[in-house]
Parts: sequence; C-alpha cells; structure tokens
Amino acid sequence: MAYQVSIFLENKTGHFERVTRVLRENHINIRSMTLTHTVSGWGIFNLLVNQPQKACEALQDNGFSATLRQVLAFGMDDHPGGLDETLLQLARAGVNFLNAYGRVLEDNKRALLIVDVEDYELALEQVTAVDLYPLADELVYGVTSKNIS
Repeated sequence: MAYQVSIFLENKTGHFERVTRVLRENHINIRSMTLTHTVSGWGIFNLLVNQPQKACEALQDNGFSATLRQVLAFGMDDHPGGLDETLLQLARAGVNFLNAYGRVLEDNKRALLIVDVEDYELALEQVTAVDLYPLADELVYGVTSKNIS
C-alpha cells in the first residue's frame, strides 16, 4: 500500500522551502505533490515521496506537523481520455475521494493517478471488485514508465 506524507503548513514565505530542504538533506525525492489552501493562512501539503516513513520522521524531527496517509495509486495511459477512463472505473466502483493528483511518467505513454480516500480498506475492496488494481509500492515510489503496464 502506498503512502503520502501530509503536512499542515502555514502559508508564509519560506515555509514551503523549509519542507523541501529537510527532504533534500535526507536524500528524499519528491515524486508528486499538491498544496491546498484551507483556512486562515494554512494549508495541507501532500507529498508522494520515494521514502515516506523516513520523510515523515525527518519532518516531525524538524518541527513539522506531518502524518502518513494510505493512498491508492493507479497507472493510466497518457493520452486524451486516459484520466477519464480511470475515473470512469473509479465511479463504477463507487469510490469517492477526498483528494487526487497525478503526474505524467512518460509523455504520451503512461501517467500516475494518486487517490486519497476516507476509508482505504473499503476503497480497495471497491476497486478490486471492478478489476482495477493499485500499483505496487515499488512502482509508485521508484516509478519509471518501464515499470508500469
């Protein structure tokens, strides 16, 4: 199962860079990210990194409010309609998600969709019931287009 690192972050100059500095110093590579504004100058910074446990611990050790969340990661074709095809499968499965983000792995070939859900176990049952299977962790964290079928 894949994990994202979620950080509660104040929206102030330099705070974003403080996170990336900690990750750089710990040799952690960011694979994908999303930053969402919440209220009163705060936001949630979600990161898909190659070493989520290490990243979370390093961030906590440096004073950040960081947690790990299980996420579903799906490979999809990178062409017009590729995302729609994957979202159609998720809708058929009845999966509702809290947050989603993606990344192109190889232009016009493969992409990655990360889906954050409220109930991971239920969502996993729902997607497998319609023959949609999340990618293995090693493919998510050390992803190359060669690894994804």
